[in-house]
Amino acid sequence: MMMPANYSVIAENEMTYVNGGANFIDAIGAVTAPIWTLDNVKTFNTNIVTLVGNTFLQSTINRTIGVLFSGNTTWKEVGNIGKNLFGTNVKGNPIEKNNFGDYAMNALGIAAAVYNLGVAPTKNTVKETEVKFTV
Repeated sequence: MMMPANYSVIAENEMTYVNGGANFIDAIGAVTAPIWTLDNVKTFNTNIVTLVGNTFLQSTINRTIGVLFSGNTTWKEVGNIGKNLFGTNVKGNPIEKNNFGDYAMNALGIAAAVYNLGVAPTKNTVKETEVKFTV
């Protein structure tokens, strides 16, 4: 069978490039599709959430439970928990007004920290060490 002069046999993912350019996601997908399974993607996403949550965990605890159990809690401090939690970044610096990106990333970090508290057991000092009583 004779093919037209402008016809060539190429793969479908290359045809995307001919028709207007391959995008980055298609290129990564073509390379990683044989390697990454659904389990790999799930593990990767879980690990990212865990890393972000670990970064925000201590500051989230300090700005919520730490305020309540500090020993010198006032109602004003309790009322400011939300402002301090969502208005300051993980380093404790205030987030600039109208900086939606930082507010959103801060909220996602706090959500990841709460997720970590919900899915993994915390270290129990009493369980892992010997507690001695002296009389």
